[in-house]
Amino acid sequence: MNTLGSRIRALRKDKKLTQVNVAKSVGVSSVAVTQWEQDSSKPGGNNLISLAKVLDCTPDWLLNGIDHIRPKSNPYSRVNSDNLIHEVNDNKPTYEHSENNSKYVELDFYDVEVSAGHGALVIQEEKDDSICFSNKFITKELGLKPKNIFLMPVKGDSMVPTLKNQALVMVNQITEFSGDGIYVFRFDGQLMVKRLQFTKRGLNVVSDNVTTYPSWELSRAELKTEDFEIIGEVVWSGQRM
Repeated sequence: MNTLGSRIRALRKDKKLTQVNVAKSVGVSSVAVTQWEQDSSKPGGNNLISLAKVLDCTPDWLLNGIDHIRPKSNPYSRVNSDNLIHEVNDNKPTYEHSENNSKYVELDFYDVEVSAGHGALVIQEEKDDSICFSNKFITKELGLKPKNIFLMPVKGDSMVPTLKNQALVMVNQITEFSGDGIYVFRFDGQLMVKRLQFTKRGLNVVSDNVTTYPSWELSRAELKTEDFEIIGEVVWSGQRM
């Protein structure tokens, strides 16, 4: 267990927790937990503290492999979230530094089909590969941070003509609704890509293929349950003509 990611993964499995379990407890997306375990990004600040609590260890052990067992008496009294942020930033992998200076960046690709039909069961969220994009396109044209985005395929025809079957979508990770748009989200154990619109009663779930797929609604009560989680917003798509 020589890396932060390997320590997170080992403790999670030891406690028989899934990545989804950990994500819910910490308050992040399950994709974020996957990236932590693969050392493609690191938890910082309050996320690091919350993760340590969930895994019943100290932030020091997660970061450095020392002081493994969390003491019973206020284990976080000496922890300052600002200091943790600086510590994590100081230990960022050279990949993030290079992405700011190189011509291309590698974006994680997850071969988990997000359904544009009636919903596809999430089997796993392990990274399968990476795809290179222009650094300038990501940071200047889209105004995004490469570490916050990933790629995945779309299955189904409910978002036609905007997204065809097997289209590749770029998803910017967020944890809550940020305005009308196309989102990847999990509901009732299924991963979906739909257009979400705010209403007084909750969120309206809209398919662009309106003749085949009628819109439906997620109530405010449903949005507060564990069955709903926003993974991210679709910011770009690529597809065959």
